[in-house]
Amino acid sequence: MRRGPSFDWWLFLLGLTLSISGLVYIYSATWVAQDPPGPYYDKLFQYQVLSLIAALGVFFIARRINWGLKPDTWLWFYVPVMILLVLVLTIGYTSGSGSTRWIDLGPINIQPSEFAKLGLTMILAWLYSAEAARIRKNFWLGLAIMISMLALVVIQPDLGTSMVFIVIFLVMSLFAAVPRRWLLLVMLGFVLLSVPAWFVLRDYQKNRLLVFLGYEIQDGQLQKASMQGAAYQIVQSENAVGSGGLVGQGFLRGTQTHSGFIPVAHSDFIFAVVGEEFGFIGCIWLLLLYFLLLARILALSRDALSLYERYICYGTSAVLFFHVFIAVGITIRLAPITGLPLPFVSHGGSALMTMWLYLAILQSIHANSRRDFRYG
Repeated sequence: MRRGPSFDWWLFLLGLTLSISGLVYIYSATWVAQDPPGPYYDKLFQYQVLSLIAALGVFFIARRINWGLKPDTWLWFYVPVMILLVLVLTIGYTSGSGSTRWIDLGPINIQPSEFAKLGLTMILAWLYSAEAARIRKNFWLGLAIMISMLALVVIQPDLGTSMVFIVIFLVMSLFAAVPRRWLLLVMLGFVLLSVPAWFVLRDYQKNRLLVFLGYEIQDGQLQKASMQGAAYQIVQSENAVGSGGLVGQGFLRGTQTHSGFIPVAHSDFIFAVVGEEFGFIGCIWLLLLYFLLLARILALSRDALSLYERYICYGTSAVLFFHVFIAVGITIRLAPITGLPLPFVSHGGSALMTMWLYLAILQSIHANSRRDFRYG
């Protein structure tokens, strides 16, 4: 017997609106004027369209699984994730920047670190929904699991996703019945570890962090960031957002975007395209969609039947909020450049698939909340 609709239309429509908006922005970011004038359908745009179709197909299949049924062990989530993370280091291909993050499967590429975020969320939900007497022990187990994933992602290297793992762990631990001094101790540990970690970062990674403070490393020397150096991306992004004004320059009319001044405009700096072509109003519209989606997820956590489901909602909220904050922040110098995608919007099949898998699990949680039963 049900107490209401089992399908959350708000959750689905918000995700779909964000995804379709992303197609518009990616189309603009990859469009070039031809002679005679006409649109050029870049393969990046086509790939994103196919990725969205595949993600929606997986969503409608996965949402029918009862994700509220807690499995016997967290290893069901951990083992597949670790296999993928190890595989990417052994058979993955290396990009021009020297990063090995993707597994080439012919027509598609898989980025295992994206799915690892979901895996970590499910594992921590499993651990923190255990009996009260085991929560403290599970905190340290969860920390060890997170560090094992973190280490494999750092090796790739992928600094942005590494930060996401830490945020997921800290946020979900904050809701668990663990001493706050333990959380402070872990945070202090990561701060202290960041000192030796600095010396193993590559130069481009150091400059991504330093440019946020107005500096860069050139020829082994620390100096003021220059327009011709590490500050190029952020300056061009700020110029694009600022030139959009209130209503923007118009679709396919962004001068910074279509002159090629914004690197990876279809991915890391997609929000700069929004600001330039759709202006302040377009930016507010996009942020409003994220706010409504976040509010809906938190509402689902309130109605969840079990702690396990509730922690899944908490983890999903942490992933969504942190990604949006960083992806928007880097375009206007509110956050260091870390290469995190804007959820549902930035180009990337694995990132898009992961977010729709999150929504499928949330849909299952919503369906359970409309049933007249409680888990034992």
